[in-house]
Amino acid sequence: MTGPTDTDPALVAARSRVAETLFAATGTGGVGLPTPGAVTPDSRYATVGTTVTVDPETGEEIVHLRRRFVPPAERLATAGWEPVADGDRVDLLAGRTVGDPTAFWQLCDANGVFDPTELAQPGRVVRVALPEGFPGGSDA
Repeated sequence: MTGPTDTDPALVAARSRVAETLFAATGTGGVGLPTPGAVTPDSRYATVGTTVTVDPETGEEIVHLRRRFVPPAERLATAGWEPVADGDRVDLLAGRTVGDPTAFWQLCDANGVFDPTELAQPGRVVRVALPEGFPGGSDA
């Protein structure tokens, strides 16, 4: 069996900025090795848990985070609406609305967008919702 190439999707993903951020957030030093319990309670990955995959060639156990499924926006309880002004960035919106500039993902979930920059368009009104599991959902 041949080894992975530089264009192998798994290697490209492992070298990505997203992977670097995930490794920093989970306390890992390498691909797929999150430190158990290192994900902060306010992280969007806090409830996804981990799983173990065994490398068929080496038998090494690789611990990694499970996939996070984005909740449908209509299942989230609306907490309010925030107009976007000139110069607003998604971190500023998150800081102002949910009290944490790193919680921009809550705004993405509430508005059904995957690219946070979509939220920072001047003139847009951004829906602010409570995280999944809070009472009062299904009101979008």
